[in-house]
Amino acid sequence: MKLGIFIFILAIVIPGKLLAQGSLEPLSIAQQKTIDSDSDGLSDYYEIYVYHTSISNPDTDHDGFLDGGEVQFAFDPNKNGNDKLQKEIVVTLADQSLSYKLGDYIVGTFKISSGKKYFSTPLGEFSVLKKRPIVDYVGLGYSYPKTKWNLMFRPGRVGNFYIHGAYWHNNFGTPMSHGCVNVSYANMEALYNWAEVGTKVVIK
Repeated sequence: MKLGIFIFILAIVIPGKLLAQGSLEPLSIAQQKTIDSDSDGLSDYYEIYVYHTSISNPDTDHDGFLDGGEVQFAFDPNKNGNDKLQKEIVVTLADQSLSYKLGDYIVGTFKISSGKKYFSTPLGEFSVLKKRPIVDYVGLGYSYPKTKWNLMFRPGRVGNFYIHGAYWHNNFGTPMSHGCVNVSYANMEALYNWAEVGTKVVIK
């Protein structure tokens, strides 16, 4: 009986662990994102590593709203108040990275590929102007049809600028594009679903 209680406590206390076949086995990030211990609409992964909310209390700030609902509508799940948090996508060209944030909470970060020499990605502050699930990218010397998950942030004279998925290379962390921001399909789907028209985009 005591051994069973001890193992149960360990399974709760140690993040990212699962009791399986009598032993504690580490979960992958993908698996952690499917578990919602307190049924509040936020997976245990996001509660532990992003929003620092409770995985055993569905209403961390005791304001009568579930943590997942507050995050969905851009409220802080740790603060009882009506101030909305801003969504922001930040692309840093120096280290070829992208982070997306809700207020100060970093929801995700990963490597990207920006414009290569003579095809620079524009610097500045923008916003998501359009969300397009599929775009055909065609130009001099390239053709990438049916590209998924496209966030347009600036119109251009020849072509528009997007943050979009890229299936034709896996060289993220190195400039590869004709001015757009390339993101792996593994990362772009979640970003596309999270972003809204009007979401702030900063490229620096």
